[in-house]
Amino acid sequence: MRFAQGQYVHMVGICGVGMAGLARLLHARGCVVSGCDVELNTSADDLREIGVAVVQGHGSAHIEDLPTNAVVVVTPAVPADEDEILGARRRGLKIISRGQVLAALTSARDSVAVCGTHGKTTTSCFTARLFQELGADPDWCIGGCTVTLGKVAEAGHNDLLIVEADESDGTLRCYSPVTIVLLNVDIDHLEHFAGEAELIECYSMAVRQTRDAVCVNRDDQRAWRIAQDYGGGILSFGFHAEARLRAIDIDVSGNHSGFKVIYEDCECAQIRIGVGGRHNITNALGAAAAALSRGFDLHAICAALPRACSELPARRFESIGSVNGVRYVADYAHHPAEIRAATGMALDCSALRVVAVFQPHRYTRTRALGADFPEAFAGVDEVVLLPVYPASEQPLRGGCACNLYAAFRERLPQLPLTYTSGLEECAGYLRRSCRSGDLVMLIGAGDVINLKQLIFTDAAPVDGEFCQALAQLAGESFSQAAQLTEFSVFPTRGTGNAVYVRSMPALQRVVNLCRKFKVKCRPAGLGFNTLISDCGYDGLFVRLAGDEFESVVISGNRVRAGGGVNSARLLDALQRAELTGLEFMEGIPGTLGGWLAMNAGAHGSELGDHVKELEIVTFDGRLKYLGADECGFEYRNCRALENAFAVGCTFDLRRTERSEVAGARRQIRNRRIPLRGLRTAGSVFKNPPGDHAGRLLENSGCKSLRVGGAFVADFHANIVALDDTGTASDVMALVQIMRERVRFDAEVELQCEIKGVW
Repeated sequence: MRFAQGQYVHMVGICGVGMAGLARLLHARGCVVSGCDVELNTSADDLREIGVAVVQGHGSAHIEDLPTNAVVVVTPAVPADEDEILGARRRGLKIISRGQVLAALTSARDSVAVCGTHGKTTTSCFTARLFQELGADPDWCIGGCTVTLGKVAEAGHNDLLIVEADESDGTLRCYSPVTIVLLNVDIDHLEHFAGEAELIECYSMAVRQTRDAVCVNRDDQRAWRIAQDYGGGILSFGFHAEARLRAIDIDVSGNHSGFKVIYEDCECAQIRIGVGGRHNITNALGAAAAALSRGFDLHAICAALPRACSELPARRFESIGSVNGVRYVADYAHHPAEIRAATGMALDCSALRVVAVFQPHRYTRTRALGADFPEAFAGVDEVVLLPVYPASEQPLRGGCACNLYAAFRERLPQLPLTYTSGLEECAGYLRRSCRSGDLVMLIGAGDVINLKQLIFTDAAPVDGEFCQALAQLAGESFSQAAQLTEFSVFPTRGTGNAVYVRSMPALQRVVNLCRKFKVKCRPAGLGFNTLISDCGYDGLFVRLAGDEFESVVISGNRVRAGGGVNSARLLDALQRAELTGLEFMEGIPGTLGGWLAMNAGAHGSELGDHVKELEIVTFDGRLKYLGADECGFEYRNCRALENAFAVGCTFDLRRTERSEVAGARRQIRNRRIPLRGLRTAGSVFKNPPGDHAGRLLENSGCKSLRVGGAFVADFHANIVALDDTGTASDVMALVQIMRERVRFDAEVELQCEIKGVW
């Protein structure tokens, strides 16, 4: 369709980069443009300045007053059942996608369309800048921008339009540009395309519909084959010996790339551009090919190319700052080929270590390309893996970060790999583990860039004044610990802060100090039911120790035990005192506080059923005494201890013969599943109502399942153990895979018994 002067256009999701750029172009052509978005950003302010009406939120009221010939433009990020879209349908308004609009503008203009799986944004920016340097004044609409371009879209003063043509939603097939630049074709976007054939046909149609010239990367075999569909002239570029426009004598450093330009086997110029990476030489050649196809002089192109290719768009190996000598760069790469190019640039920078933080983008891409990702990181010193950024997708079996983690451990078993639950935990890990001289790459097309805010402006909560104040508390009733491995049955590489407190006043002082400095704190027992992430902990682990917290006082049938008492010691004391009632806890390791927090139990009995009174210190420092009915005991949980320390507990038990107590303990011990000396926390998941987690896991094929050095026992599908190579990250990934299998096979969401597993 054509967008003429006075055409009303309403854009749903207007603040996205592509939509905001399109709004600028439509407004420049005389359209009456309005729009809305859930979250407004600087794009909204920029659009309002040029006269585009932008409001926050979605709703059918936004389209009620539009004329009947208005066009509603939507972005894929807005669900089809959004009330505003439904309202437009009810009114019979024309609804089209952003890609269709840009394709229509491109097809109606003198245009250059840049397409390909990788490098579109960079090459489009290079092309727009090159045409500017050559004296043209083009319009452009690109999915990113450089500092010099300043905007993702702008209207020039002639009919030439340069666009980044996106294939992800299939609208590339709608383009009919004058010149097309085809960079590469890799398998991607299988959330939209049924397979490779359909994806290639999309590119082929755009090539066949090109009106004058096809510029193609000769180094990419799929792109080269597709270009053969074109009936006119083909201008090939790249490093290939048969490329008409090619680069030789390559010299790539961290921030520059030098090369010699050969055209039709004639040497033309020696060029040095201000960006690193062999792939960016290809991108520069693509821009040069576009200019050549439009009749510009080759020597003028070569003279202008260093100025046109002097900077990359945002999040294309963008240096975003340094903290304590650690350099951080952001890269939008989300496909293995893009990641390989980005890590190659990082390895050219001569850093002490290269740490890659990777946020996979989309479940569909992660599942389809999971096996190809690990090798893309070859050469880096560590990979930190974040959860998948969904981009509006629902989780898919085999498409989550845990599955990708398993692929890494299988294909690159020697690569240090850290599994993290999210951005906040990742930021804390980077602050604690990185050292001056390291280069950290934030890789991904999602919100991984928000790590910049967390790292640069949010002070580490346990740094500085807090640690000094904590150290001043040291004395007979207080001591600090630096290692976290002793607080979990599973080993952890993570670091953090931990303290032992030996008196009630010391505990309250520590808790109040945490509250003052807004530092998280959590109880730490013997760690038999705790998994501490390899990322460590930004808060403070607090273990109750010493006589005050480890005492067992018996008076008649009443027992008062401290929250830090070892479980075996408690049961031994009860046996000596000839008290029965807790024998069902035999063989369950830990401290009394840990038992209480998870309302531990076995063989049909739970600890909470025998509690008379519970003493707690809340996270705001108050000492409280709770009756049994105030504790909130439930299956494998105690609500009163979700934000408190169990400092003591009172039981009312029954007297019997000592031999009967010993016999009952022995009988329970013999009934327990033998763990055969495994390094394990026992059962991983709680039993769901009316069923057994072990049965569900076994039905989903989890027995003997392995990720790295973590494995599911061959005799019980609800037990995870570690061998000598195993890490906490291995356990986290394996547990998530187990949960995922049951979720998709049985439609049951298993809940973890092990504390700290997400």
